[in-house]
Amino acid sequence: MHHAHYLFDLFLASDPALERLRSGLRAFLTAGILAALFLLVPRLLGLEYKLTLAGILVATIAAVALQDPGRKQQQQTMAWVPFLASAILVLGSLVGDHPWLSGGCFLVIIFAAFQARRFGPRGSGLGALAYQAYFYALLLKTPPDKARWLPLFVFVGCAVAYAIRFWLVPEHPGRVLRSELRAWRARVRALLHDLAGQLEQGKEADGKRIEAHLERLNAQSLGLETRLADFACDADRDGSLADRLRGQVLRGELAAEALAAVVRAAAKAGAGQRQVLANRLRTLERSRGGESAADADDKGEADPTLPDALRWRREQALRVLACLPSPREALPPMRDERKPLDTDGADKKTDDQDEKHPWFDDTTRRALQACAAALGAIVAGRALSPSHWYWAVFAAFVVFTRTVTIGQTLSGAWRQVLATVVGVCVGIAAAELVHGNRAIELALLFVFVGTGFYAFRGLQNVYVVLLSAMLAMLYELMGMNSPGLLILRLEETLIGAAAAVLSAILVLPVHTRDESRGKSAELLRAAGRLLRAAWTDPDSPLRREEIRELDRKLQALRQTLGPVTGAEYPGSKKHRLQHLRRLSRIAYCVRHCCDLVVNFAPQLTRLPALHSAACALAPRLEQTAALFEEPERRDPSDAEEAIRPEADDAIPTRLAARWLADIDGTLRALRAETARPDKP
Repeated sequence: MHHAHYLFDLFLASDPALERLRSGLRAFLTAGILAALFLLVPRLLGLEYKLTLAGILVATIAAVALQDPGRKQQQQTMAWVPFLASAILVLGSLVGDHPWLSGGCFLVIIFAAFQARRFGPRGSGLGALAYQAYFYALLLKTPPDKARWLPLFVFVGCAVAYAIRFWLVPEHPGRVLRSELRAWRARVRALLHDLAGQLEQGKEADGKRIEAHLERLNAQSLGLETRLADFACDADRDGSLADRLRGQVLRGELAAEALAAVVRAAAKAGAGQRQVLANRLRTLERSRGGESAADADDKGEADPTLPDALRWRREQALRVLACLPSPREALPPMRDERKPLDTDGADKKTDDQDEKHPWFDDTTRRALQACAAALGAIVAGRALSPSHWYWAVFAAFVVFTRTVTIGQTLSGAWRQVLATVVGVCVGIAAAELVHGNRAIELALLFVFVGTGFYAFRGLQNVYVVLLSAMLAMLYELMGMNSPGLLILRLEETLIGAAAAVLSAILVLPVHTRDESRGKSAELLRAAGRLLRAAWTDPDSPLRREEIRELDRKLQALRQTLGPVTGAEYPGSKKHRLQHLRRLSRIAYCVRHCCDLVVNFAPQLTRLPALHSAACALAPRLEQTAALFEEPERRDPSDAEEAIRPEADDAIPTRLAARWLADIDGTLRALRAETARPDKP
């Protein structure tokens, strides 16, 4: 029973806002309804059913791929989709028989798709849809004399997709918030389950598994923070409900991190001591409300053999986790549209950048890289197959969609190839098993569509696998499928992936080392600001905004290094992992130290040693940030003594002193790292 609840919690936590579930359901309903509807329309018009496939595919993508944050913005973007998609599909059908003209149009569309990103989510969504519409025009090969029918099916399909997205499977902000909070609590329960299991088995904590839980919990906490900041109504008693919930989420996250540290330290304790803590974690995991958990905590057995600092942290963490916010409680009212943001600072920064680089910026650089990769893919792809070269361009574009640096591009290319290999195997097996049975082929096509678009957000590798299987079924229904065709697709994918990697290396390259240094410097500066503010103004309440700014900097660094530190990355990753762990440790110590200052300000701030140590560390953090931005710069703090602040017997001051010393030691390791210019 416990295992079933654990799996259910993992499922809930894997899709916090139910975006993937809604995407899969919208895609399944859109494709299914349009497939049934278009069985009748072509017969009435005397047309082939194949002509309707472009309308089905475009509408299915439009139903799930809009990136705008607000409902009204999504509706406006959806209104543009049929016009843009119809024009692109007609263009693709007219130039499809002209090899180099169709390739040239593909390059123009790819360049425009990347340039459209500078116009925000609407530009990004419409640019990606234009590219995919052109790709499907080349894939389906609609005859030019039939191209005039394509807009009809696209407009009908988009009308159905509009109704499904906004009426049948809508997105209610209040329900989304409740779902995110439910998923956040499920992540905490999954963490408690794993921690209790490790204590019961007497094993040392599985560091990777626990760290993965904590990273995802942090990401979900940031998601809740952003949603509440952007969509909570101001009419909620000046935002008191939203502010209270944001504070509860932050305190719960800090408590979960503290409890994980306690369990890691208690792994070598006696069996009885471990079992006592495991029982309390199990009770907390099973609780669904605050009162029962708090009662269980109060009745917990004592374990005096545990070191007093660990026991103190455990009691503090359990007390907070026993009163987590519940989705059943009153939540702040939410609006459909994002609050207007104060963008004066952002606009000023953008204007300054535009004065220096009025045309060439990172968006243009990536557009040029993608075009160079597409050009190489066109040339090599046509040499392999004059009729299916567009698969290579598709692979190159997908690789560049979510990458910035050389290392990220290499990682994306490798994952694209692996996912395509698996997808081709699945597609060949499925086509062989159901060959000739139209009903099962159609059913499998809808299954692959629904599950594929379920994975569209956040599970890109799974999406590529299911896309290959979906196309296998589509070819089967069109009478064009063969194992050789899917193998050809794999070969074209290899060409596109190789072209993407070469373009990232040769055309205006950005190294992962340089990108990670910049993100690291931003994180260290945010940590320095938070540490200085906490000790110079200790009477202020929990510094949620400053802590969340630090969290976002750490998340940006993780996103930069994530593709090149994953298990599937083919290159060396040891030094990058070590670099990420050090920065994560600094963020951890700063966050928890500031939390202590807020809760025990008089006790901590009256100790001159702690105050002077914290005030000395803030500029050291900023100096280390400058070293990462300018590695050749001399480190002025090399000769400075290590910070070892003295503390009294009180547990909070001992913890604060230890964390301040940890920050200093980690900073020294980071400064030594700058002496190795090839790392991280």
